[in-house]
Order: sequence, then structure tokens, then C-alpha cells
Amino acid sequence: MLTERQTLERAMLRLNSQEENYFVSRVEDTPTSWYVAAEDGSGFAVAKKHGVEPHVHDCVTLYYVNGKWTGIRGMDVNRKPVYFQTDAELAVEHEQYVQEQERKQKASFEENRAQLDEDYNGLPAVFKKRIDRFREGNPDFRWKYESYEMFCCTQAVVIAIALGTTEELTKWAELPYEEQKRLVPLLGSGHSGNTFGMACYLARVYLVNSEAVVLQHGSLTPLVGCEEYGCSHDE
Repeated sequence: MLTERQTLERAMLRLNSQEENYFVSRVEDTPTSWYVAAEDGSGFAVAKKHGVEPHVHDCVTLYYVNGKWTGIRGMDVNRKPVYFQTDAELAVEHEQYVQEQERKQKASFEENRAQLDEDYNGLPAVFKKRIDRFREGNPDFRWKYESYEMFCCTQAVVIAIALGTTEELTKWAELPYEEQKRLVPLLGSGHSGNTFGMACYLARVYLVNSEAVVLQHGSLTPLVGCEEYGCSHDE
């Protein structure tokens, strides 16, 4: 039960939060939520834990944390409150989310540890030194980022060995995917734009000056930063 002061603070926060109204054009049932497509082309989820099922033509009001698209703190459906979270409640929810993601990452790492060790042992020495650099720079690198970095490194080696020269790599990079796959049969199917770009870049560095592979930025540093990744620049 909220105290009178808490109720007033919540009401003031709700009043001062930016809100937007959306009219439902389509609702999709997912295991944990209702996915709502709005008439303006936007979309969002309504968690089933709130006990409210939206329907076509409903008016859904979203309350934002610090302006539109910065995070949703509350929701009404047809002007009836569904939920509303204070800054403190959002902070607790975020911390719980972070802890759960870490638990899943660590469990996934343990499941794949043997394969990662095998992949590491099969790398050329300069790529091993590259992985070692990140492991030394961040004690949590293995469970947080190693699977991503290892994929980029092993794929770089595959590409470099298959193509042999930077000239062939340049021509290959411009080909359609099916032709790339034909020329590099071991090309992985799980690439994102970033992993593919990094694999090609590291392959090129390896062909030009293999020792320079060690000193290149980590594959996820554009997203998480060098310090977090263990990507030191002392050498």
C-alpha cells in the first residue's frame, strides 16, 4: 500500500512525463507479451504479467522516461492505468535485468568453454596473442565477449587462408553472398554486419602484416568501449 506522499509523488511524476497516444491496428500473441502494431507504424509490447490484453482500435497511452523513445515508464489502455514506474522502480528493474543477463552469459560461456578452448588452440599465434591481450585487460572478458571475438578471429583466418592475397579479398568482398560462400566454403552463416566487417578487416591485416593483428581494436569496442573490452593500447 502506497503512502499518501508516495501517491502524490507518483501522480506528479505521471503528470510531468511525456505521453503519446497510439491507436492499435494489430495485436500479435507472443509467449510473454502482446505485440502491438499502431496505426502510425510504430510498435511496442504489453507484458502479459500486467493482465491486460489490448485489442484493435484501443487507445494505448505510453508515458516516457525522459522524452519519446528514451524508455517507457507507464501505460494506459483506453485511459485505464495498466502500470506506472518511478525512477527507483525502474532502477531496480534494470538491475534485475542486468543480473539475469549476466547469469545467462556465464551459463552460456560454461556450455561453450570447451569449444572456445579448442578454437583458441587452433588459431595462429598472432590471433592467440590478440585474445590473450583482451583476457589480460579484462578479467571478465571470457564470459562477456570471448565468443564474439573468437568468431571474428576464426572467420578472419578462414577468409585469409581461402583467398591468400589482399587483392583477392577486395574482389571477394564485392561479390554476392552465394559466390562468397562458394569461394570460402567455411564462411560462417551467423554473421552480423559488424562480425563480417571485422573478420574481413582482420583477414586483410593478417595478410599484410600478421603481427599487427595483435594491436587492432577489439571487435566490440565500437559498442562497449576499449576499457570495458580489455582493449589496452600500451604497446
